[in-house]
Amino acid sequence: MGGRASFARLNNLIFPVILLAFLCLGLLGLDHSCLDAADSAYVISSDAIGRGLMPYRDFLAAHPPMLYLAGAPLAKLGLGVLPFRVFSLLVNAALGFLVWKLALYMTRDKKIAILAGTFTLFTPLGLYFSKAFLNDSLASLLMAATALLLMGKPRWRRGVAGLLCVLGMLTKLTFLPFFVLALAFVLIYRRESLKLFLAVGAGGTIAAYVALQLVTGGAFLDNILGSQASKGYSMANLVDGLHRIWQIDWPLLVPAVIGIWFALRYFHNKGSESHKIPEKEFLLFGWLGATLVILATLPAEGHDTNLFLLAEPAVALLAAWGIIGLAGRRSADGVTSDDGKLSLPGILLVTAWLVLAVPVTVERDSDFFFRSNAGDVATVVAEAQNRSTDCQPVLLPGCYALEADRPVTLNFFDQFLWEEKYRRGDDDAVAMMDDLRQELTEVKPPLAVFAENQPALDIVGPELNAHYKADWQSEVWPPVTMWVPQVGKKPG
Repeated sequence: MGGRASFARLNNLIFPVILLAFLCLGLLGLDHSCLDAADSAYVISSDAIGRGLMPYRDFLAAHPPMLYLAGAPLAKLGLGVLPFRVFSLLVNAALGFLVWKLALYMTRDKKIAILAGTFTLFTPLGLYFSKAFLNDSLASLLMAATALLLMGKPRWRRGVAGLLCVLGMLTKLTFLPFFVLALAFVLIYRRESLKLFLAVGAGGTIAAYVALQLVTGGAFLDNILGSQASKGYSMANLVDGLHRIWQIDWPLLVPAVIGIWFALRYFHNKGSESHKIPEKEFLLFGWLGATLVILATLPAEGHDTNLFLLAEPAVALLAAWGIIGLAGRRSADGVTSDDGKLSLPGILLVTAWLVLAVPVTVERDSDFFFRSNAGDVATVVAEAQNRSTDCQPVLLPGCYALEADRPVTLNFFDQFLWEEKYRRGDDDAVAMMDDLRQELTEVKPPLAVFAENQPALDIVGPELNAHYKADWQSEVWPPVTMWVPQVGKKPG
């Protein structure tokens, strides 16, 4: 008995140790890197809110305000991007923890739970975005927390789940399919809480959206819906998107397909024993179905593979189920006994797949935790501070501007939204790009930095080439070019 109890205690400690390792690696890799354009848009928008500006009304913003609002106090700390990196690391750590708990609840198998949590931390959602302040991981965290709350019996949990759905809808529009799933779950399995969930979840979301629409003078929905619209639809975009998803996530997708078989067998065999099993099956496969709805938008230009990240926790759970199902001695219900140990071949399979999965994702752009362009950021920041006064606007990506403590000219924060609205012929966006051309013609920004192949370069290129010169290019990924005024042309 003592040996079995000790083994159980050891099992309980394995994932907390893995989680601690994730946090330590993330903190060791913490620096002033600026690695993602979307991250820059969120960071500088958060800083703008901290300085008293209102998104949608005072500057363009592509998504609901939850992440911007969370970032505003981080910007006010005056530590550049570092607080944002710590925030992102903690969100991803919390997501890994919740997936671990969710897998324990759904499968009652500690081995599956440990592997599911580990996959969540060390595959793209945790690993790649551990150095980016983006809304995908926050939305996934809210989904996982909502799923856990929905399955509990106390009625108050539906009220809290409804509140989390409001926060999810204030984080990203692609939370909507999961919100519908949660509503369907309550309708089918927790009907006694339906009025509470509707009042808090649906009522709260509608009230929040109406309030934002009124406060911003109608600009809120115009911004976030306009950013999702597209003139062009291309099946090539769908094929390319699905191909990128496969390239990044095949170490999860392959065992997840096998995991579906084990999960269905488990739920089928246990369905007669407990009414809880259909609930779990509904949530798990409903989560995947909600993501397929989101992926249906991939043919729209500008919609990319980060949409799949909202499903990655569910995929990670199924992948773990598939690997442990293959690796262990299975009982009639299709999974290994929680008290049983994996065989030596099973341990080797689990280890081999972990070794395979993490390096494959790491090779996407380099070594994730320790990938860095901090040296290039320091070069741009020094130039910005040397060439401008404290309050003089510069034309830099948001993270660089925050590091340099300089405003961005004309609130050119979210380049994707400016470019998308300009491409569609939006009158306001055309006028804003005209203003940006004028700023460059008058040499008002003393410094300009553009990412390689940024569409805005095609729009403002003639003015930039006429009045500025390319002075420096980054040495590491991501590639950016720094432009300075030509000799004899002083900043306005």
